[in-house]
Amino acid sequence: MPFEAEAYEPEEAEQLVGKAGGPLEKSLVAPIYKGDFSSEDERHIAIYLDGEAALTWWHRNVARKQYAVQGWRRGKIYPDFIFALQSGDGAERLVVLEMKGPQLAGNLDTNYKQAVLQLISDHYTIEHTPRLGELELVVPDGTTVQCDLVLMQDWKVRLPNQFIGK
Repeated sequence: MPFEAEAYEPEEAEQLVGKAGGPLEKSLVAPIYKGDFSSEDERHIAIYLDGEAALTWWHRNVARKQYAVQGWRRGKIYPDFIFALQSGDGAERLVVLEMKGPQLAGNLDTNYKQAVLQLISDHYTIEHTPRLGELELVVPDGTTVQCDLVLMQDWKVRLPNQFIGK
């Protein structure tokens, strides 16, 4: 995750507001401007995530500037959203989410990204043996990572049922 984020909107730009009419509260970066999102659907997703009780934090990832996933092809995958959920038993889950419009369903790039994200979800483990010159990731509480690609027309069903509701 980035340590800082560059604002592309002027300070007087219109901010995105939550369901209650106030500023979004769970984003890692504040304030959140409407212009920070590439579509109305992404704005709705941000508002939805911010209002969920199980959600600890969320981040709208900036393509080509912030967090990326490297698959087996040359180009990196820059997921649209990254968020953390905490279940009732205290277990934390990180979700890496790539969103695609319906016109991109089933094309080669979408299928590739979906395969990479599924591979990461299926094989995410925390190594307890540090290797020389690498950062050791220690998560003693059993945090899991889930990556997925969701089509824009499916987010209202998939986010509550597949991610938040778990």
